[in-house]
Amino acid sequence: MSRPLNAIFRLVPQISLATRSFRPLLNGLLSPPRLTPPSLLWAPPVGRFVCRFTSDSLAQRPPRKSSDIEHEKRLAREVIKPRPGDISSHGSRRPILEPSPGAPRGQALGDGLRHDIEVVHDTFRLAHVPRESLHLGLAGTIPYLATSLSTVYLAWDLTKELPTGNAFYDAIFLNHDTANHLQSVVEPLQLGYGAVIISFLGAIHWGLEYAEQTSLRERTRFRYGMGVAACVVAWPTLFMPFEYALTTQFMAFLGLYFADARAASRGWAPAWYGTYRFLLTTIVGLALFVSLVGRAKIGEHSRLGGRELSSSMSGAGVADASTDWAKMEAEEKKRLKSKEEAAKKKAEKEESRTRGRGNENEVKDETRRGPHQD
Repeated sequence: MSRPLNAIFRLVPQISLATRSFRPLLNGLLSPPRLTPPSLLWAPPVGRFVCRFTSDSLAQRPPRKSSDIEHEKRLAREVIKPRPGDISSHGSRRPILEPSPGAPRGQALGDGLRHDIEVVHDTFRLAHVPRESLHLGLAGTIPYLATSLSTVYLAWDLTKELPTGNAFYDAIFLNHDTANHLQSVVEPLQLGYGAVIISFLGAIHWGLEYAEQTSLRERTRFRYGMGVAACVVAWPTLFMPFEYALTTQFMAFLGLYFADARAASRGWAPAWYGTYRFLLTTIVGLALFVSLVGRAKIGEHSRLGGRELSSSMSGAGVADASTDWAKMEAEEKKRLKSKEEAAKKKAEKEESRTRGRGNENEVKDETRRGPHQD
């Protein structure tokens, strides 16, 4: 009887962990019998109580070997000794960015750089862009680049005092009157061309909408709105000051790029249109930035013109730094004064001679008229 009882006692923890469905059954077995109304005699089965007896071989733990116990005691009594020779120079530290296994550090870095270059190359390769659109788009940026470089050249010219003392600069620079005239021609050309291009970029959405077979409310409003907004923003810039006009056109190009990228991502424009517009917007943005820098240099020079003029007048000469200009100026004034005095004396002598000749002529006339009057 001892073995079955041991098996039952071993099942007690398992019974205590049973679900709540076994509790009514256990309470019914342990509580005294009660009279139940006839209507409550039948109830659905709650659960099934199953007990299994384990064999005697599994009831006892396997005996431990005495050698294992002695080994554990010996390890417990052993004192851990430091062994610094077994520690590497890096210890247990590991770098955050580890190279690939079996690849040297330099090779891993080169592979990563090569991968980044390939990603950039794939982005700007524009393999899916039609050749005609790419070539015409790049050709459309030439006027922007030409006007921007002209603005920089004229700004450089206007900020230099002529002659500069350098034979090369004196050969390539224009006089300030000509540079100012060319600047007054280049600036309206750049602003007018920018207004035309911005209007054209908005009109592209109208063309895409006209090519659709059916209209979609959200898409149609977006495309027509972009075409109208581009013209409304572009043409008033012709009446603004140059700096404000260039800044407004730059913001217009940037806003149109984001709108075109959104249209391409939603399928309202060709898939390649976003990358294509990014390249052209980058070139135009750089050209506008260069023009703004050149125009700012001209404005700064005009504000500092009086200061530079006074410093150039009080400073030494360009070609000869050892010349005493004050002494030369005094000598020149003295020379001019002596020249004026000599000319004055000469004029007085001529006047006296003229008067003498006049008196002689009067005497002669009187002598001639005297006998006849008598």
